[in-house]
Amino acid sequence: MMTGNRRSGFLRAAAVCLALSLLALPLSQLRASALAPDAPGRIMLSFAGDGALALTWVDAEGVGDGRVRYGLSPDLSDAREAKALPAPGSSAIEAGGSRFTAELAGLAPGATYYYSVGGAGGWSATQSFMAADTGAADFSFLYFGDIQVTEGAESDFAAWGALAGGAYARNPGAAFALQGGDIVESGIDTGQWDAFLDSATPVFSRIPFMPTNGNHESNFPSGKPELYLDVFSLPRNGPEGFEEEFYSFDYGDAHFTVLNSWVFSGEQRLDEDDLEAIDAWVERDLSSSAATWKIAVTHLPLYAVHSDAVADATRAHWAPLFERHGVALALVGHQHVYSRLKPLSGGAVDFERGVTYIMGNSGRKFYDSADERLAERMIYGVSTYQSIRIDGNMLTVQTFDGEGRELDLAAISPRADEAPAVSDWTLGVMARNHRDSDRRGQRDRAGQRPRIVPKRASS
Repeated sequence: MMTGNRRSGFLRAAAVCLALSLLALPLSQLRASALAPDAPGRIMLSFAGDGALALTWVDAEGVGDGRVRYGLSPDLSDAREAKALPAPGSSAIEAGGSRFTAELAGLAPGATYYYSVGGAGGWSATQSFMAADTGAADFSFLYFGDIQVTEGAESDFAAWGALAGGAYARNPGAAFALQGGDIVESGIDTGQWDAFLDSATPVFSRIPFMPTNGNHESNFPSGKPELYLDVFSLPRNGPEGFEEEFYSFDYGDAHFTVLNSWVFSGEQRLDEDDLEAIDAWVERDLSSSAATWKIAVTHLPLYAVHSDAVADATRAHWAPLFERHGVALALVGHQHVYSRLKPLSGGAVDFERGVTYIMGNSGRKFYDSADERLAERMIYGVSTYQSIRIDGNMLTVQTFDGEGRELDLAAISPRADEAPAVSDWTLGVMARNHRDSDRRGQRDRAGQRPRIVPKRASS
C-alpha cells in the first residue's frame, strides 16, 4: 500500500496566517497575484448546449472587443467570425484582464476546425478542435479528480498540467474531459485561477473541459462559487438561481448530469423549499433522458471514505434518485484518494443493480488512510486520471498515473430505470433521512458563518 505525504505543522500555520490576512481585506481590494496577459490567451473550451461550443479567454486589460475567427482551413482562409461578449462577472473580485466568451453553433459533427481569438488589439496563435459528434455510438472522455494545490500554486498546477497533457497525448481521441471540483485551494485567489488556466489551456483549448465546483471554489460570503462562474461558460439548463452550478448535457448515447453538492453545506443558506426544488430538477433531468448511459458528477462523495456530514446529506438526497433513474457511474472527489467502490444500491453491495462510484484525485494532496469496507480498489499517494470509453453497451474505466501506468480497470454495464413500488413506510423513512441529514449538517456548522478562507484543511 502506498502512503501519501502529511502536511507539516509549518504549512498549516502558514495557511492560518494567510487566512487571517485575507479576512482583513474587503473583497473589492483582493487582486490577482498573476499579471493580466498582454495578448489573448488562457483559452478554454466547453459545451454550451444544443451542439454549440463555448470559448472563453482573457485579453489585455482594457480591451473591449472580442471575436473568434474559425474555419476548416488551417490558414483560416475560409474563416467566419463570431462576436464575443464580455464574460459576465458574478464576483466583486477583479480578476484582471478582459474576459470574453463566445459560442459557435452549426458546427459540422466530427469536423476539425481551426480558430483564433482576439480583435483589434491582436490575435492568438491558431488553435484547433474537433466539433462534437453527439451522435457517436462509441467515444471516450477523461476524468480528473481534485486538482487542489497544496504548497506552491505554480509548481502544483504545472505538475497537473503535465498530467493532463500526458492524458491527452495518450488519448488523442478523447471527446472532452470532466473534472470533479476543488480545482483551486482558495476560490477567491485569482492568482490560483490564472495558474490553473495557464496549465489547462494547452489541452483544453483543444477539447472541452466540463467541471463541477467543490467546496474550495465556494469560499465566498454568498456560498456561491463566484470566480468559478466567471471563469467557465457552462450550459445554463440547471435549476433557476443555480445555473452553471448544476447542468447536464448529452454526448452519443450518454447523458451527463453535473451537480453542486456543496449546496448541502448550509453556506448558501438554502431552506427546505430550495433543496426540494434542486432535488426535483435532478429527478426531472435524469428521468427525462432515454440515454443508455447516465453518468453523474458531484464533488462530494455519496459514500464518503472519511466521515463527512455534507456527504451524508448528499447521499440522502441523491442516492435514491441515482438508483431509481438508472445512473450507472458516479464520478466524485473531495477526499484525496483513488477509490472504486463495489456497486451499491440502498447502501448495500449489489452487483446486479448497483451504482458504481469512483473517486478521483489528480492533484498532489493525498490522504494516507480511508474506510475501505465498500471498496473494490483503493490507491493512496498517487495522482491519477481516468480514461473512460463507451462502446455500445459496455463502459470501461481505466485509471492511470502520470507516467501512463494502468492502476485499475473496471467494466460497467448500463442500468435501466427502476420503478419499484415504494411503501408509505419507506417514503416516511426517506423523508426523515432528508430532514435528519439536513439538521445534522446544520448542527455541525451551528454558529459558523461563511469565511473568506478555504473551507477546511482536511478536504
